[in-house]
Amino acid sequence: MSDKIKQKICYFDLADIYQEQNWLEDMARRGLLLTYTGYLIYDFAYGEPTERRYRILPEKRKKIEQEELDIYESCGWTCVRGTHASTVFYTDDQNVSEPFTDAVTEKKYYVKRLLYTFITTIALTFCILMNLDLNTNGFVFNPIEAYYQLADKPSPIIYIYAVMYPMLVLFELVFIFRYTRLIWKLKRETFKRTAGFKARRYVNMILINAIIVLMVGLFIYVIFVPDKRVMTSSFKEALAYNDAELVRFSEFDPSAWDEVRANMIVRDGNKNIDNPDITYETSYDRNVMMTKMSSEDLSAPSRTDKRDKSGGNLMYHVQLYKAKSAKIAACFMPSNIENQLEGMNFDVSKKRIRDMRFKYDGLDYAAYIRASEKDEFAYELGTQMLFLRKGNKYVVIAYSGPIDLKSKVGLFAAKM
Repeated sequence: MSDKIKQKICYFDLADIYQEQNWLEDMARRGLLLTYTGYLIYDFAYGEPTERRYRILPEKRKKIEQEELDIYESCGWTCVRGTHASTVFYTDDQNVSEPFTDAVTEKKYYVKRLLYTFITTIALTFCILMNLDLNTNGFVFNPIEAYYQLADKPSPIIYIYAVMYPMLVLFELVFIFRYTRLIWKLKRETFKRTAGFKARRYVNMILINAIIVLMVGLFIYVIFVPDKRVMTSSFKEALAYNDAELVRFSEFDPSAWDEVRANMIVRDGNKNIDNPDITYETSYDRNVMMTKMSSEDLSAPSRTDKRDKSGGNLMYHVQLYKAKSAKIAACFMPSNIENQLEGMNFDVSKKRIRDMRFKYDGLDYAAYIRASEKDEFAYELGTQMLFLRKGNKYVVIAYSGPIDLKSKVGLFAAKM
């Protein structure tokens, strides 16, 4: 940067046109003369303090015809080039008439130009709110619930939805209020150019810097993210996975496990491969709210030996959530239960969710559900689900097979 140029951050937007004009005039009185307008950074040249007048038109065109510039200059106004969303003119002659000699025309012009930005801001805010609503099951206006609902998501996602999006919504709502107020006053012809700018600049400075800090924080957080996700890619890795807190299928149903394991590897020509009819996976993950999320997934033919090839699949899925606190686990559980039930195609009416709960000594919460006879296929498979919580641990079990899943509560409770 040249010694003769000083860069300043412009904390004003199109709704602050008159405050920005006053700020630029104040800079000129301090000997800083505007030479270039960027999207956020303005360049000022050092010069003699002067009473320079600035006028801003709320429109930025890629190119202004020289003929138009000549007309402005012939009237005493010089254009400052730049990339900002407005066009800045200045004059050092205090006797030069305004660019708009007709006040009514000026107000109509400003209203027309500002209205476009106003509508764009509303549309952007609406999109942010809709995105929040779709991803947090309607908890847009209950940020605490939304925060806990996102507990199992990767840390950057939690950061974006719980911090960044609410901040952006606040930012946009402030802009909408300002645009509404300015356009209304211009249309009512009650607006008088304010003499101040400092209060508006400080408020904008706080909002913009907060957004910048949050974005930088997100970038740093992504780099040093505490998440650790490990997923298996082979039966060998899944079998080698160790987790003393997770009830493995080998503990849940040892006899069926022996059959499954014996059939995991099959011959394909001259080599052994993982049986394509069996899916067996384990995973481990953690994020900023959950110190541990581990799971085991098994899907196999219900009869893996040669005696009976009929019947559906044997399915076992257990997911352990270990939260940083019991409160996080308790608040996260309700929304997770609904999502899990929907994923298994269960009827998720509020009444049915209440009815599936039962008491079990030593557990803070226990609920059981089995596929109804209406769903013949799931009922025949014996599809069941179990939800258990104790302190900061929350366990979800989904199972299809001959065993009564509820009879196994003690097995899972013992590890909680």
